[in-house]
Amino acid sequence: MINSKFDNAQLILKQVMFFLCVIAFCSIIVNPYLSVKIFSIAGAVAFFIALKEWRKLKNSDAKWLCLSLLLIGICDLFWYSLFKDSNSPAINSYRAYLEVGKICCFGSFILYIVSLNNKDTKGFIYTKKVHYLAALLLQIMMIGYTVYQSAYLGAPRVTLALTGGTDATGAAYTVVFLSIYIILVLQHLRIKFRELLLIAHFFITLVILVTTETRAAILTYPVIIFALLIVKIYREKHVPWKILTVFALVLLTGVWMMKDSMIQRYNDLNNDIVAYDQNNSATSVGARFAMWETGLIAASHNYLWQSTDQRNAIITAAVAKDPSLRGALDYMRGHLHNEIVETISTKGPSGLLLYFMFIISFFIYAYRKLNSMIMCAFLVSFISLGLTGVMFYSKTTPIAWMLALIMSVALLVSNSKDKVFK
Repeated sequence: MINSKFDNAQLILKQVMFFLCVIAFCSIIVNPYLSVKIFSIAGAVAFFIALKEWRKLKNSDAKWLCLSLLLIGICDLFWYSLFKDSNSPAINSYRAYLEVGKICCFGSFILYIVSLNNKDTKGFIYTKKVHYLAALLLQIMMIGYTVYQSAYLGAPRVTLALTGGTDATGAAYTVVFLSIYIILVLQHLRIKFRELLLIAHFFITLVILVTTETRAAILTYPVIIFALLIVKIYREKHVPWKILTVFALVLLTGVWMMKDSMIQRYNDLNNDIVAYDQNNSATSVGARFAMWETGLIAASHNYLWQSTDQRNAIITAAVAKDPSLRGALDYMRGHLHNEIVETISTKGPSGLLLYFMFIISFFIYAYRKLNSMIMCAFLVSFISLGLTGVMFYSKTTPIAWMLALIMSVALLVSNSKDKVFK
């Protein structure tokens, strides 16, 4: 009798935890900072549930993925506690690692709980209707924010609820991860015009990404979606020519509608590369090249860990020797716009090892355990966007991909018997 009551209480806690995740997920577009706070509460609930469920860890399909996230989070928190300096000009860098450390720790507990595929995890909150509603709300909010900021306010770059021109990049990353989740949800719909909804979603997302003017997302997203389409055709042994034709027309229409913005970004890219060849790194692209080069210089003797200030001192010295790298000076107080370079320049080989552990465990879980090509696409997006940005840094981008990952896993685990392309 006591065990029965305890199990019921534990089931209620799981439902509360997941319900909080749903609320946090649906808040990302309008207020990602509120989303982080709600997510933290859900993570605290998940921690207490995990204490009871720890015996199931050995048999959990997601144990290595959860462990890698937990280790990354713990290392970030330790790094922050060792090197934080309230008087540092790079104080925001230290706070960024504090925030992402907490998100990774809480995320590891939540992911572990939702990945458990047993009767105890079933309940009203795990039904597909919750995911349908979440996907619909997110899509409406993305469209609404984009129309409001781009058409009504005339903003040069759509930033969603984020502020500042550079946060358009964070908005683009958020849209990519949310789009992959929405595609996964749409694949579970059992309606005749599902493919048309998928194409409409692709078109809308592509337009939104173009309005953010984030080159990495604009280039990465259509390639990944096209790759998914090819894999879907291969697996189903059927070539839907009508769908392919509509897809091509939608892609061309989207490119044509936003051609002026895309041409401008393309010209900016060429001009930045020409300037960099002329030893001028004080441009958007040139600064990234300079950051990567100086970041690797700073990492060359970082065998354990070093603070952001220590790294920046090395970068400053490198720029003094080679003034053509001065573009790095404007950004070094934040991150270095590359996941690997940023990680190895602060947390050294151990940080890089944990990053690769996360990537490998993610792939094994997505491909071998979930048998999901869409989750593999999620991972490819994560890696691709990390080439010119950072995924384990600050709040806004980590909370977006973390919640998208958790919600996707919850959908796949609770509907594992559905015979759909996933």
